[in-house]
Amino acid sequence: MSLKNILKELKPLFMLGIAVAFVSCSSKDEQIPSPKGAILNVGVKGIEEVVLTKAAASSRINTAAQQIVSLGDVDALIEAGEGSLAAVPQTSTAIQTAENATSKAATSGLRAASSVMDTGVKFRLVIYDDTNALVYNEEVTSGVNQQIQLVAYKPYTWYAVSLNEKNGSMPNVPSSGIIARSSLENKDVLYASGSFDAIDGANYLDIIFKRMTSRIQARLNVRGLFGTIENSTSMSLVKGSSNATVLQMGDFNILTGQFTNVVDVNGAVLASAMVEDTSNPAGTVKVANFFTLNTSAIAANSLKIKFNSLKVTLDDARVRTFNANTYTFPDAYTPTIGSTYAVNIRLIESPVKVKGILWARSNLIYDPSHTDKYRLKSNPGGSTAATKDTEFWNWKSATPTGTSGNIDPCLSVYPANTWRMSTKQEWESIGQPDDKKEILGLLWGAQYAYLWYRDSDNPENTAYDDNELVLSFGGYRTKASSFGGSSVSGSPAGILLGAYATGECHYWTSTNADTNNGYAVKSSFSRLAWLFSWGSVTYPSADKMEGRNIRCVRQIVNN
Repeated sequence: MSLKNILKELKPLFMLGIAVAFVSCSSKDEQIPSPKGAILNVGVKGIEEVVLTKAAASSRINTAAQQIVSLGDVDALIEAGEGSLAAVPQTSTAIQTAENATSKAATSGLRAASSVMDTGVKFRLVIYDDTNALVYNEEVTSGVNQQIQLVAYKPYTWYAVSLNEKNGSMPNVPSSGIIARSSLENKDVLYASGSFDAIDGANYLDIIFKRMTSRIQARLNVRGLFGTIENSTSMSLVKGSSNATVLQMGDFNILTGQFTNVVDVNGAVLASAMVEDTSNPAGTVKVANFFTLNTSAIAANSLKIKFNSLKVTLDDARVRTFNANTYTFPDAYTPTIGSTYAVNIRLIESPVKVKGILWARSNLIYDPSHTDKYRLKSNPGGSTAATKDTEFWNWKSATPTGTSGNIDPCLSVYPANTWRMSTKQEWESIGQPDDKKEILGLLWGAQYAYLWYRDSDNPENTAYDDNELVLSFGGYRTKASSFGGSSVSGSPAGILLGAYATGECHYWTSTNADTNNGYAVKSSFSRLAWLFSWGSVTYPSADKMEGRNIRCVRQIVNN
């Protein structure tokens, strides 16, 4: 064989050898250690939530049916049950189910799911090497790509702990690994731990925290009080006849994941520290979070929400202060570590009971600047010409100046269907007024009102301006014309301490008279020197397109 042919036959072998050499060189290049060593990239994957399965839920927690209950000087709609009822940012979005969900559900009636941790939450990360030497102990922030330089090809053990808070700083972890109870009382203690072998180059640690306490959320809603929650409002979680605290906390050892020296702690939550529910009008709904290590069963009619202080800032900037109230939950409850029990408390103005009828304390108004446009006025005072299109209503109209129809605007007062318009029969049943109120200006101006005394079983309520049914004189809005619009007639007036005074009272009932007229409530007052007259309350038919005040009554629903 010629040399040329030999070379032709060996050519494929030469090419294969070159390829192998290239791969070998590439592999050697890849094995050259990174000049930075191992880089640990830290992220938070979520928070593991423990929730009841449907089967377990039916046997452990009975969600209370909504019904209006009295808390003393304020009423409430209460909902309670396992799982979050509140819009809390840290637990709003479900993500991948935890690995042990199936086994937990099969063995204990619980299942575990993960939820997203909010960006900006602080946590502390502690890392030890294989000689138990501390190599990292720093505060880290969720959502921030934290990179930690380590030595490659070594094993490490890590611990992470968080209070699920954005503000302030995480407590330091001393060499003992124990965080003192005083830093953890009524805090959302989250914890995770694990180990890994660092490789050269990029390493990734995706943390899934576990909640180490039982969480109870109380969602306070004051939209039915027509104001915002004042910051000094305070709530506690108690139980039993002695109002003992439900909360417990101890010292936490991150090295073992265990609590020691567990004791009862008091944990009142101020409104200023509550979580704002941004799905509602600003300042009207907030969530108080309570965290406990106590897993003892709480008997029926024992768990309580205690309002240490309840204050609401009204539309006119006054602060209404209610007495300390306590609500007792009828259901039994057993706290479970990692789970959430939620309470939704919607507060509603308490009515004045007169002759067995539950009357609103003030007139219905319409304010389109609020989400809750249909409101009860912050005081029982009469209407004026300045409020003729927001406080004087055409008969059964959707808005004060809207077309008269068959719409009850009281039904739209938050919460919907809690109030309704009062009927002619209800007005007649309370009879003539029990008393009269007259306020005269030194030179001019006057206010007049009729009072009906509350029933003897209706307790005094010092949070409000008056404890009786007060019907203020404000006149009425005339029917709009195509020439001059509408005006207010019968407004209270007076000069020289009542030397001359006059005024009229006009309210609508929900009772229809005929196609163009509805039944109204009417009275008048007049004074000339020492001669004065308080007219009787009458119930004439009146033009439906004239504007009159409306006084709602409590809607009673038989459950």
